[in-house]
Amino acid sequence: MNQLPNSLISDLIRKNVVIIIGSGVSNNSVSLDGSRRPPLWEEFLERGLNRIGTRGTQHIKRALKSKDYLHACEWIKNRMDDDWVPFLREEFLTPNYNPSTLHKKIFDLNQRIVISLNFDEIYEKYARNITDQNISVKKYNETDSYQFLRDDNYYIIKAHGDINEPNNIIFTKKDYSESRVKYSHFYDVLDACFLSHTLLFIGCGIDDPDFNLILENQNFKYPEAQSHYLFAPQATHQDMQDSLKKNRNIKCITYKSRNNHKELEYLIDDMVFEIENKLS
Repeated sequence: MNQLPNSLISDLIRKNVVIIIGSGVSNNSVSLDGSRRPPLWEEFLERGLNRIGTRGTQHIKRALKSKDYLHACEWIKNRMDDDWVPFLREEFLTPNYNPSTLHKKIFDLNQRIVISLNFDEIYEKYARNITDQNISVKKYNETDSYQFLRDDNYYIIKAHGDINEPNNIIFTKKDYSESRVKYSHFYDVLDACFLSHTLLFIGCGIDDPDFNLILENQNFKYPEAQSHYLFAPQATHQDMQDSLKKNRNIKCITYKSRNNHKELEYLIDDMVFEIENKLS
């Protein structure tokens, strides 16, 4: 487990860190009846593949094997047709997932901006409940989504949409391509946000095409900019860690992923302790 960078702690104290949460955070949650967890992307697509059957799906299986999830998702969605939205709700909404300890610890970091790559409602339901609704949730396709950079309020930004608006979820190759043009103002705001704040990725993969494009552009435009950070399992190869630093200006803070990533929670506890200790 890496030592926490002093610069990151300083930025957390100044509330100048944008926390970005991915499906690995949601996957810690359990449904109300205790039987299910929100699926990770590959697991979700495997379930979709099982739903449409095996006939004529060899290209989808090859895409999944090569981790070309965007195309696989697009083809599965097309095959499902009218069954796609009910399938989404079945996987991400109707199980009624409870917030996990990890959701609560992320909230305890007390940062003003959290960007969620998930379209479930787990984190925002918890945050709104604990703050008596005193937190704003904005989606990528709202005309005032820029507001989180203009005031001092607390925000959750749904960068890929929301399960309650399933037809506006960014999930497939086409969705990413279309949203980048149709909602270019949102990506301009993200560009400004990434340049002015330190990013902390929690439970995220490294394959989001829009985020990667912004980070790579900024990395080579502003080579002296302060690094961003990614909590990554210790098994992440050093070559990958080096590549993330050289191409996207992301440094990895590694931890042992055993026991359902419990050490990640301890890392966040350490961060909260460091913040409180320096503020006292």
